Amino acid sequence: MDKFEEKMNEIDQMSKENKRITLNQMKSDCICPICPTYNECAKEVDELLFCITGKSETCITKERGCMCPTCPFAQEYEIGIKYNFYCTRGTELEQRK
Repeated sequence: MDKFEEKMNEIDQMSKENKRITLNQMKSDCICPICPTYNECAKEVDELLFCITGKSETCITKERGCMCPTCPFAQEYEIGIKYNFYCTRGTELEQRK
């Protein structure tokens, strides 16, 4: 199990409230808003942290460039290189399957 899987297991073990708080804290550090693929629609509905939350529900449909490899969270947990474009392709764990 790698660092990212360990972090996801840790989050999965949290209460609903602690999970919400943790994900909101992680969203505050998210660099998705500076990505070329991120758009106004995603901003308006507060879609972030796609590596964990998964694909954009309806806002992001075109890949215009990917910042995932440069994201501090991705670098800390060693993700974003092999799999990326989480906003259109799904979470890190979904792409690993």
